[in-house]
Amino acid sequence: MKSEPQGLFFSNRNFFRSDRFGYVLLFLLSAAAFLPLITRIGFYWDDWPMLWFEVTQGPQGFADAFTSDRPFLGILYRWTGEIFSVNPLSWQLLTVVFRWLAGCAFFKTLRLLWKDRPDETLWIAAICAVYSGFKQTPIAYVWGNAFILLFFYLLSYVFMFLAIDAFQAKRTAIAIAHTVLGVVCYLLCTLCTEYYTGLDLARVVMIWVYLRRERTEPTSGLRLIRDSVLSWVPYLTAFIGFMVWRVFVFRFPSYRPVLLDRLTADPLRTGLGLLRTVLQDALTATWSAWFEFFRFPFSESTAAFSDRVFWIVVLLSFTFLTAALILRKNAAPKNNGASDRGWTGGAVIIGLSAIVLPGLPYVVTDLSPALTFPRDRWLTAYMFGSAILLVALIDWALRTKVQKILLVALTAAFMTGGNVLNTNSYARDWQLQKSLVEQLQARIPRLEERTYFFTDFNPLSYETDNSLTGMINLALFPDHQTLDLPTAVGFFDVRFDRDLTQLESGAPIYHGFRSALFSGRASDLIVYFYAPPGCLRVLDPAQHADLPIFPSSFYDLIPLSNLDRIRRSDQARTPFLRERVFRDSGGETWCAAFQKADLARQFEDWEEIAKIGDESIRLGAKDLSPAEASELIPFIEAYAHTAQWQKNIPLIRETHRMNPDLDRPLCTRIQRLLSEFPIDKIETFNEVQAAFYDVGCSLYASENDK
Repeated sequence: MKSEPQGLFFSNRNFFRSDRFGYVLLFLLSAAAFLPLITRIGFYWDDWPMLWFEVTQGPQGFADAFTSDRPFLGILYRWTGEIFSVNPLSWQLLTVVFRWLAGCAFFKTLRLLWKDRPDETLWIAAICAVYSGFKQTPIAYVWGNAFILLFFYLLSYVFMFLAIDAFQAKRTAIAIAHTVLGVVCYLLCTLCTEYYTGLDLARVVMIWVYLRRERTEPTSGLRLIRDSVLSWVPYLTAFIGFMVWRVFVFRFPSYRPVLLDRLTADPLRTGLGLLRTVLQDALTATWSAWFEFFRFPFSESTAAFSDRVFWIVVLLSFTFLTAALILRKNAAPKNNGASDRGWTGGAVIIGLSAIVLPGLPYVVTDLSPALTFPRDRWLTAYMFGSAILLVALIDWALRTKVQKILLVALTAAFMTGGNVLNTNSYARDWQLQKSLVEQLQARIPRLEERTYFFTDFNPLSYETDNSLTGMINLALFPDHQTLDLPTAVGFFDVRFDRDLTQLESGAPIYHGFRSALFSGRASDLIVYFYAPPGCLRVLDPAQHADLPIFPSSFYDLIPLSNLDRIRRSDQARTPFLRERVFRDSGGETWCAAFQKADLARQFEDWEEIAKIGDESIRLGAKDLSPAEASELIPFIEAYAHTAQWQKNIPLIRETHRMNPDLDRPLCTRIQRLLSEFPIDKIETFNEVQAAFYDVGCSLYASENDK
């Protein structure tokens, strides 16, 4: 097949028909999808453990962190850690840039594979660039490194096709050089992550389709298969070498293969289940991902601000992409009639293989991708086949090129809008993380080491207890330097399967954190509850056991909470997270005031609580009034202890208004306080009594309440 000479990334054509136009379009599309909210997002999920290792151990600490499962990945993390440090924006930009570069490498691969299809290959690359089934781009410390690896992996395909072209042109030295570069790029990725080992089995299918299209002379099917396998051999050899190293040297330290055991036990049922899983995963990566964000602009879908932003992005992206692709189409030479030569069939074959084969490593270890966190991370291996298959189906189903462009642009536009919505979700999570850290630092000025934080509720969408372990260690022990963790966070369901036996016995607690370790005792734990917009609650058996505001499981955990682990301190803690990571000085908020008051309540410093109440309580004010009624109780108690009963009248009524379920425990507390701190003035007594009657409570305890 005669075609214009191809360079590595640029070709000498009219700009709109050139590959350079494609790279620019992919950049602008990536910018629309991932840049609008980039300054409002930060670190998530496994970012926090990585950040902890960088800060406490230095970038060289990654060598130890990855020794057990991915030793070569530690080298990459060391280099990027030294360059980008702890600034979230730097990592976010790195991730977006390398996702774009990976898209460019994929586009170049397609241009080498289908030289006579400049339009369709750009359509595929555009959809892949904003593929919204994978939603973890904001997890930038992890995926910034991962997209560097993906870029090199895709470069291996570019060098592979350049090598095949050179072999066919009898330029053996150039072909060998390109092959070596391709294998090196492949190994740079694969030695660090096994995410694409299944996808790489589709490489031979791509070679077969390529040779079938490129050869003008008749070639037998067997010879075509033989030549395809021969071109695949360098990569197959590297693949086999990696699998031997991975299986027999490291023996799957992270995920255990269970498929062989199940096949041995029940081959028929396991085989049928395997087929069902592979098909279901392929459907998730294609149909479900294609239409996840597709919707019609009804009034209910434009009510929220984020929805309006979504539609603006969709409209602008659709307009831009349609115009750009039509400009590219119109710039084609008049006699540019691309020959079909089975393009659609070949694209379908590659697309199907690239949405079925990527799942093999996952089904072996009983894992399955999904459109939700955290399982969406595996869809990076599927997005290439998904994009190829979608464009092939569009090309087959529609007649005119303008119709095809409109549908491609519409699909990519909805995916672009979906990515903006996704980033907005991460931005909300980042604000919740900031609030958690600010409140935790205010509530716990000093913590005894080997204290275990414990909860059975997690409002953060993109953090696990391991994530919070990294975050809270950096918040409370920013100057710690050893691999012996001073604190850790455990979720009741994850660490103990909601079984209290170990906790009630006071047995040792061990919490692995890659090469670091937390060791403590069940008697030295703090139970906490965080459910925004309510404030963080460090649970105290003396205060919280009778409040009907927590999930039922917490009432078994509250008695285990040991607040003696918390100490006051006059020495300021290093504000590492606030200054270096969150880069936010914070502001005057209700929860900040509440945490100071709750700390004073722990030490029965009633004067301090009353002072904080006088300075902070602004009922009805947006940032200086509680979102949870029980947050007023420490102030009610403090005003009673300091003989300022008059100030309790609006607080009692506000507590009842916000949550009538608190009437009974509040009534019991105030009756006890009245017996200890009686009201002297009759006018105040009458006003307090009236407030009590409004909430259905008597100033004096009945026999049933005693």
